[in-house]
Amino acid sequence: MKYFLTILTLLFAFTAYGEMIMDDNGDKLEINDGGGAAVGLVNADGDALGVDASTRALTTIDYSHHEIHDGSHYYIQGFLELGETETNTVKMVVPAGTKWSHFVFDIKSTGICTTYFDEDATGDMTGGDSVTPINNNRNSTNESAMLFTNGVTAATNYTTRLEADKWGSDGFKQAIGGGGGREDEIVLKAGSVYSRTFISGATANIIQFKASWYEHTDRD
Repeated sequence: MKYFLTILTLLFAFTAYGEMIMDDNGDKLEINDGGGAAVGLVNADGDALGVDASTRALTTIDYSHHEIHDGSHYYIQGFLELGETETNTVKMVVPAGTKWSHFVFDIKSTGICTTYFDEDATGDMTGGDSVTPINNNRNSTNESAMLFTNGVTAATNYTTRLEADKWGSDGFKQAIGGGGGREDEIVLKAGSVYSRTFISGATANIIQFKASWYEHTDRD
């Protein structure tokens, strides 16, 4: 963030005395200092900041996209089929420390589904199968510090319920599904255990689940 603010400060400082221009190729930003000299803006590696030739807008990617290229962005994705009233619980262990997970998710089902997402879950949560997170950058060897176990027994307690959602209905000839999710990041609590519960309200209910996150240490 501080680097972005530094760029904005430079832009305001230079444009107060000159004008923004593009180089002869129209692909990088320069600022005329008012005396005829062009000052280019570069990153820490000396690479020129890119500019769209049509609009002269800075070409950027958002931070979560940057984390993909940096090899610190992960996901899990899959599906399960549950009968009516059947339940499935996923245990998620977040490591302690200063590298925090910025988390989003998306859930869909072919029939009625109720789901809960609980923080500081305790009690039971035994059994199940380990699920290995996948790095979105397939050229990176980095591995996530988060631990997932699918199909554990239900937790007996929790501190905070972060989400309670339900969708779907009984159709005339077939079940009607739906879905839910979150685009705003949840910065997960370091050193906490989370519980994701799915409760099916339909027979042969196919539930699709995707979670993605990046692991980032705050800058000074």
